[in-house]
Amino acid sequence: MKSKLLALKILFLIFLVFFAAITMADVSDTVTIDVNITQTASITVWPDTLNWTSVGTGHAGSETVGIKKLTVKNAGSVNISQIYAYINTLTTENARPYGSDTPTDFSAGGVITLRNETDSGFFFAGRIEWNWTQDIPNHDWSAVTSPKAWGYFRNTSNDYVWVLGNGTNGLCNNTGAQFAIEDDVDLGTTTTRTPIITSITRDGGDSSWSYFSIDRASSPLDGSCVAAYYDCTKIYIYHYDKRTSPNFDACTNSAYLQEANLTPGNTMTIDVDAWIPNGYPAGFLNQTTLTVYASSAI
Repeated sequence: MKSKLLALKILFLIFLVFFAAITMADVSDTVTIDVNITQTASITVWPDTLNWTSVGTGHAGSETVGIKKLTVKNAGSVNISQIYAYINTLTTENARPYGSDTPTDFSAGGVITLRNETDSGFFFAGRIEWNWTQDIPNHDWSAVTSPKAWGYFRNTSNDYVWVLGNGTNGLCNNTGAQFAIEDDVDLGTTTTRTPIITSITRDGGDSSWSYFSIDRASSPLDGSCVAAYYDCTKIYIYHYDKRTSPNFDACTNSAYLQEANLTPGNTMTIDVDAWIPNGYPAGFLNQTTLTVYASSAI
């Protein structure tokens, strides 16, 4: 009897070993996988809201909260390039606001400055300076042939005097139009109210604007573009605006935030600040929108 039980145990063990050998055998096969991604051009900019509160006149927002950052991401599947930006100051400040105590008469776009990843200094995203309807005492307009309008470029705590000379038919968008600006901070003296045209070039014009590039290192607008409105009532100051309608791209100083390819998934950064000139009324300025554009091959 014992021998039979032992034989059964041995057979059971042999069965277990044989079963284990069968279940532990490895087998495999392969599956070919192809994934094709559609060509799409897309960018994402975040955060989608920037705000500065309680900034004093004559000061920059970065003095209290630091420089704010915008991240531009290539959210599509193809390279993008020729990235630029413009702010809609021209539609959110469409009437001369000087003399008003209402802050919404002034566009927030006029105080926003930008800097890309390679420039050392900031440039206004799109600032309007309107003509001064009164005389500016102690001025010297001798640098321009036919003075038509004048005013102040206000850069936070400093003011600089500028003057426009009209072109043919008395318009500032025609051939012969001139733009001049003073290098010195305005102190009310003739010495600081003598705008000059040195290294300022008119790069062309269209039905609405003349486009000037300023390339004078001593000028407060060095490296910037100035567009003079046809009726000489205002100037528009910018740098990273490459729109072709209006043709702000005509100014040789207009630049891309990034011209080279930004590959899918990669990002670039824009520094943003708010520079509040003296003489702005307290309260929230008229809300504005910054639009970022990019080109692609599709």
